Amino acid sequence: MEVIKQTMNVSDALGWYMLKTEKRTWTEEITDDETGDVSIAERSEPICGRGTQINEIIQSLLIENGAKQIEVSNVPILGEQSKYLNLWETTLNVRYKNGNKPCKNSYYLTADHPAAAEAFIVGYFELNIDANFEFVKVSKIEYNKVIRMYETERDEYEESGEKKVKWYKCQIYSMVDDDGESRNAGMKNILVQAVSFESAITAVKSIMNRDEYDAIYNTIKLMQELSVIEVFIPDESVSYYSNDEI
Repeated sequence: MEVIKQTMNVSDALGWYMLKTEKRTWTEEITDDETGDVSIAERSEPICGRGTQINEIIQSLLIENGAKQIEVSNVPILGEQSKYLNLWETTLNVRYKNGNKPCKNSYYLTADHPAAAEAFIVGYFELNIDANFEFVKVSKIEYNKVIRMYETERDEYEESGEKKVKWYKCQIYSMVDDDGESRNAGMKNILVQAVSFESAITAVKSIMNRDEYDAIYNTIKLMQELSVIEVFIPDESVSYYSNDEI
């Protein structure tokens, strides 16, 4: 059977199945017994859940609560893909048009599923890279933090030809001082952009001390240079630093 998903007017949706849980919402005034202050709280409760077949009763409830259009399917769909912005490694075989031998390039990027990661990097290459390329694979990367240099500073280093900015993988072991007792806070994987191995170590120590509580103690267990061309990740997920400040 062909699965059909569409948005439909509630009045036309008899016999179809809900693709999302619909809720009714309302507000209540809450009075603080001690101060007498009044605050407004928003409440909600489900009208019908995902996969529910719409009958006349459900239809009336939806209309009474202001629903005009809903997402439906012709068969009940109960499972739902979880979408989180994970970090993915995309690998491509690239033949640049200057005659050099083919090379394998890796790019890291955020996406909510593998197909989205592939679509992004293919689109990026088509618009920005003068080369023939073959998409090879995409795999999920476990990470806790991304640290990179300010873009203007990175460009200055690379344009001067003095140093090439690289990406490193750092693994740190964290301990927490809990009222005088140390307890294990686990391992963390960090991606760090730096001009050298030594700068990468210094950047990690500086940023972790800046961004975390004083009670957390980090020990670097691994620092490894990566063959990654670029990392595409939203600014709000990145900690930036200046190489002149560390």
